[in-house]
Amino acid sequence: MTKASLCLIITLLSFGAAGQTLRWNYPCKPGTECWSALTSVEERQNACQITGIDLNTLSTEELLLITMEHPFFRSYVLHDSPIDGMGFSLEGFNGYEAFVARKDAVETLAEVYTREDFTKVKQMRDSVQIGNYTLKWTGLELLMTDQKLLSKISGEEGTIYLKQIHDKLLVKTRLTGFFGGTSFATSALVFYRLAKNLGYEIPQDILSKEGIDLFEKKLIVTNSSIVTSLLAHFDRFVERH
Repeated sequence: MTKASLCLIITLLSFGAAGQTLRWNYPCKPGTECWSALTSVEERQNACQITGIDLNTLSTEELLLITMEHPFFRSYVLHDSPIDGMGFSLEGFNGYEAFVARKDAVETLAEVYTREDFTKVKQMRDSVQIGNYTLKWTGLELLMTDQKLLSKISGEEGTIYLKQIHDKLLVKTRLTGFFGGTSFATSALVFYRLAKNLGYEIPQDILSKEGIDLFEKKLIVTNSSIVTSLLAHFDRFVERH
């Protein structure tokens, strides 16, 4: 895909996104003259940087919400690897870098995620609105796989965190017509990565499955049984803890 095509598709993905009242609202974004005047991905990435405001004055939650409204945030769907796609989307973005550096980043991420009512998607009738909603929250789930964040979690905190994610997973299983395979695969990957960090022994039958390396590193699912098996062990982990 050419960079020009990528610019166009990102612009289309961004239209219809529900904006929030934030102290930084991307003055240069799809639909503005400023955005239309830019011709490359690099120029548009640079235009998304937070400027003119001290990042230290923004709360951790504000930094996360601003990141989720980034014009490129949903563009991970345009890449073969969702993880590589999200890395591209937020490459060098000072708002996300500031968020990750906060001591309460993981706690804030969990709070924002758990308080969202996914069932509201059932009331949406417009396919564009539904698509933007699910892409946005799956994007947040992709942030949860970030090893820089997972490395901050230890002990009982990790168990609580996994239980919170599992609660949302149960909600998603009742909304499979809305949340696609990437969302479920992401939940499986968060469990896989964090459980390993916490010393939980991942069964050898999973570790030896064909495609596990691509799944672990890039969230590329070439073997659906990996996701199925991990989610089953995720259920058992929560039952036992």
